[in-house]
Amino acid sequence: MSEDLRNPHNRQVHPESMVNPPQEQKVCVMTEPLCNQYIKERNYYMARPYNFMLDLGQWTDVAQNNIELLMAVRFGMEYDVNTFPESYIHDIGFHTQMYIKFHDYVLKHSLKEIPKIVGEFQQTAFKVRFLSTFAINDLRELRNLGPFAQGKGAVKALNDLNKTVGKLNVVNATAALADLTKNGGPLHINRNMFKRVFKQDYHPNMVQILRNEGIYRGDPDNVQYSEFEKKFSR
Repeated sequence: MSEDLRNPHNRQVHPESMVNPPQEQKVCVMTEPLCNQYIKERNYYMARPYNFMLDLGQWTDVAQNNIELLMAVRFGMEYDVNTFPESYIHDIGFHTQMYIKFHDYVLKHSLKEIPKIVGEFQQTAFKVRFLSTFAINDLRELRNLGPFAQGKGAVKALNDLNKTVGKLNVVNATAALADLTKNGGPLHINRNMFKRVFKQDYHPNMVQILRNEGIYRGDPDNVQYSEFEKKFSR
């Protein structure tokens, strides 16, 4: 994969990386039952939650650690792409910043007590938004898949994602959070995933800016280890 990577100084996002941009959707400002479009339409606003430009299969990979998945969805909700200039979505520096900020986000939120984290994710408002986050992209994926067998696989992947909140409890959340803490950052949405999605490494100038601001503190252990393996396997 590394031999196929573009020059990291490229600022324009690769066209193939633009197939899964953040999609506009209705987001509820309140909790159920007030979030009912038949009662009050004004309880919704249009937003484009940041989605790391991941496709359904990549989200399914992230779901191997349910806390990382749920943190990623919540992070995306906090960064509405509609509030940024449209050019940002085509800027590799912007995506570098978002991936590194998510790393920092995971580290900060992992310091909370497990029951508090679980309680936050089990709130009705979060469930409603979580289930809607994937809806538009997944429907598009299903339309484009073609053969029924592939479509069936995508449906299963979507169902697996939607069950993540329901399965969340203190026991499995503790194990998932311990894995993130031990790794020192995201197991999946990290520099390795960035290379898969954007076909190049983090933008060096943005890395330096975030390093100077104390936001970029190095890669998680699994990324460092993969680089170590690659270096000494030649």
